[in-house]
Amino acid sequence: MKHNLRTIPFFSDLDDNVLEAISRRLQREHYHKGAAVFLEDEPGDCMYLIESGQIKIVSEKASQEKIFNYLGPGNFFGEMAVLLGDRRSATARVVIDADLLVLRKNDLDELLETHPQIAVLMTQELGRRLVRSNTAATVRDEFNIVTILGTAAPTLARHLAQVTGEDVYILDLGGLANTTLDPITLQLAHVRLVRGDNILDPEGLANRLSKLVEQYYWVFLSVAPYETPLTLKAMELADITLQIGGKEPNWLRTTMSKGFWRTEDNDAALRRTARRICQRLVGIALSSGNARGMAHIGVLRVLEEESIPIDMIAGTSAGAIFGAMYAAGRTVDEMIQFSAGVQRQYSFLTGFRYWDFRLPPRSGLIKGDMVLNYLRKWVKNKSFDQLSIPLYIVATDLVSGEEIVFDRGPVAEAMRASMSVIGILEPAHVAGRYLIDGGSVNPVPTQLLVDKGISIILASNVIPGLEERLHRRELKREGKLPNVVGILMGAMEIMESEIIKSRMGAVDVLIQPDIERYGTMEYDKYGEIIKRGEEAAREQIANIRQRLAPRPRPPLTATL
Repeated sequence: MKHNLRTIPFFSDLDDNVLEAISRRLQREHYHKGAAVFLEDEPGDCMYLIESGQIKIVSEKASQEKIFNYLGPGNFFGEMAVLLGDRRSATARVVIDADLLVLRKNDLDELLETHPQIAVLMTQELGRRLVRSNTAATVRDEFNIVTILGTAAPTLARHLAQVTGEDVYILDLGGLANTTLDPITLQLAHVRLVRGDNILDPEGLANRLSKLVEQYYWVFLSVAPYETPLTLKAMELADITLQIGGKEPNWLRTTMSKGFWRTEDNDAALRRTARRICQRLVGIALSSGNARGMAHIGVLRVLEEESIPIDMIAGTSAGAIFGAMYAAGRTVDEMIQFSAGVQRQYSFLTGFRYWDFRLPPRSGLIKGDMVLNYLRKWVKNKSFDQLSIPLYIVATDLVSGEEIVFDRGPVAEAMRASMSVIGILEPAHVAGRYLIDGGSVNPVPTQLLVDKGISIILASNVIPGLEERLHRRELKREGKLPNVVGILMGAMEIMESEIIKSRMGAVDVLIQPDIERYGTMEYDKYGEIIKRGEEAAREQIANIRQRLAPRPRPPLTATL
């Protein structure tokens, strides 16, 4: 054991007699992934040295886990409770199967008394940790160890390296045995591929992995697509297991209880998966806004032209309409074609084919069945699980006032519910609820994206604030009172502008088209409105790129 201690940086400069004294008092304990070495608030009667494996130091008191540090071989932890005679200030949980050397309090007291140089080393190390803890943010849990079934692991690794600016290590455990790869090409892409032919023992994999994560943030374990002890161990040690393409084998269904992802084997899906792994997914919230909502088309056009990825869309009312079309695969040009026809379809004189009037009116002027059929055409009658981009649509329960979020079922029904302006369209009757315009509760649903795990939040907001509405006095038509539809839309807009102040969550980049000069029903100005969306998006491209830029980080163990 003395020789093993010499390889640990903390002990490397100690004399042989000191190492001998320490080694006589140490006891080795083995912990499997997920096990708690100790829990927060427990009494502390020993400290630990990490021989192999990885430990994370966390607080699990709150509803969301707060991670303070990741520790690998050569690190020690749990010493403060022992030295101060206090309770544990955090929980130590195993990330990779770990061999720990345990030193009890009585033994530590004797060592510090007879070999004071140990106390000096501990003081120096604790001082370094204190400096780092004062300058480093709380570490976020990441999926930095990924077990992969499928031969596209190198392609995914290239995309991950591009997104993060960090090297990716692939340990081939049989998954790439029949795949020919150019190591120089991979090296240029910041991907290192190493064949693990010498790893046959599952426990040997844990030891190898604990050393790899000291050098690399991202480690892929490429395994054979059949059940072996080594494959099962790789899946156990990983943060997630990812199947790329192909049909999920029966043995995998019975083995995986959590942490299993699946993605298609195409470039777009792999790029999105890379962003998901490093928690750099990009989402956009599209606000309500009636005619002004057509500016969202211009925003989407610019993002597409500038190759800004969109991994998720959340939309309310007009934002739900155009977000759903885009997620359903409609092109920007097709969405412009839709906008060009809206003025004719919304006119009570020329749009009679699209209106099923309720006479006499009860809960709305329009019944809405024809609108629903029309929307089905524009989203190709798709359900949420058939969309190319994950989509969430917001509506409001008229009776309870609850926010209702659609993420399953027919997309057109969700669109119809979200755009049901009270007094105009009858409330949509869905699953026993009567639903109206989502702008009544959440006009710009950014927080929804946060809740769904999106890290980079974009928002396109076309609802003018009260200040902008006051400015419109110069633009209003003299002496002309809006019609009943205009009055209802205007009242809704005033309410939404106030809701935004309290409901719109954190936003990384806010795109706010200059559309306050346009009325809520000026659908004939679609060309100008779309152009305003393009202009506003272009102004923010530099900010968006800055949020997307790779940000390499120091090693995991350097942040305490």
